[in-house]
Amino acid sequence: MTKSDLKELTGLSARVIAKLSKNETVTTDTIARICDALQCNVGDIMECVEEDRMSLYEAYLKFGKTIDESDFYKTVAFSKNGRKYIVYVTKFTATKATHIDCRENGTIYWTQLYMFGGVGGPSRVENILLKPQGQKDAVVIVLIKGKPGIIKGIDSGHFVSSRGVCKNDTDVYVMSESAFKLFEP
Repeated sequence: MTKSDLKELTGLSARVIAKLSKNETVTTDTIARICDALQCNVGDIMECVEEDRMSLYEAYLKFGKTIDESDFYKTVAFSKNGRKYIVYVTKFTATKATHIDCRENGTIYWTQLYMFGGVGGPSRVENILLKPQGQKDAVVIVLIKGKPGIIKGIDSGHFVSSRGVCKNDTDVYVMSESAFKLFEP
C-alpha cells in the first residue's frame, strides 16, 4: 500500500502520513483510524519494542534520520539509550576491488581498482570520501556499504575498527556494513 492509498483510505492528512513514514509520534486517534480502515487490531500494525533490547543496527534503522548529504555519503543521526550517534553512510557499495584508506591527516580515501583484460596492471581511481570530525558528545561511525577489499589505517590513531576501543572522545569508528550489524560500542 502506498502512502497515497493509506491517506485516501483513512482520511488522514499528508502531514500525519509523513509523520508515520518518519517514525515520529502520532496520536492514538491516528492509530485507531488506521486500524478501523484496515479492519485490524493495533498489534497487527505496530509493536512496542524496548529500546535497550534493540541492537545498535536496529536502532539505526528505526530511529536514524538523514541530516546531511554529499555526493559520496549521507549523514544519519539517532540516539539509543540516551547516547547520540552520527553515522556517515557511503552512497556507493564497496567491492573486493575497493580499498578504504584511513590516513593520519584524518581523511578517509576511497580507492577503486579497475582491471583491464590482463593488459598491464590495474587502474586506480582515488577519491576523498570524507574527513569525519569526532565529537565528544556523540559516537561517530563511518559505515562502508558492501564489502571492501581492505580498510587500512584503523586501530592506529584517530580511526578505530568495530572491534577496537576508542582511546579518545573524538575517535571515529570505521567499518563495513556487516561489521556494523554486530557492533556494540
